[in-house]
Amino acid sequence: MTQRLFTGLLLLAGVVCAQHSVDPKNLYHRIVCVTPLTGSGTATDPVRPKYAPWPLPVPQMGTPTPSPAVQAQGEIIAFSYVLSDDGQHAIVEFLARNRSAFTPILNDSSVQTFEKGQVTKAAIETAIQKYRKNFSLDQFGTVMP
Repeated sequence: MTQRLFTGLLLLAGVVCAQHSVDPKNLYHRIVCVTPLTGSGTATDPVRPKYAPWPLPVPQMGTPTPSPAVQAQGEIIAFSYVLSDDGQHAIVEFLARNRSAFTPILNDSSVQTFEKGQVTKAAIETAIQKYRKNFSLDQFGTVMP
């Protein structure tokens, strides 16, 4: 009886330990883009990549604040960027819970877009190295817990 219990526990421990967690760099829908910069450079309108979520929502007095999960549905939830070598463009990674959040970006002909998982890493790096020398996806991106 105890030998069966011990064998069962070992089998269960092997199954539980065999599960790999997802690398945080692979969570959510992600696109890498080369976008023009926007903004006037003031505190209220900083220079930022086109489509970067700004300004951040500020709750008004007396209105209930929606939960972060509700706020983030169908919206870009995070981004990171580096400037191009000429300073006129930004290389941006956008994250969203739903791919539909990227529709305006994907439809914009002024933005060069690469969808992670659909385009190879080598193809993305080769295209972006025209804007930033020695660009590597290994040192670029947004990590979401």
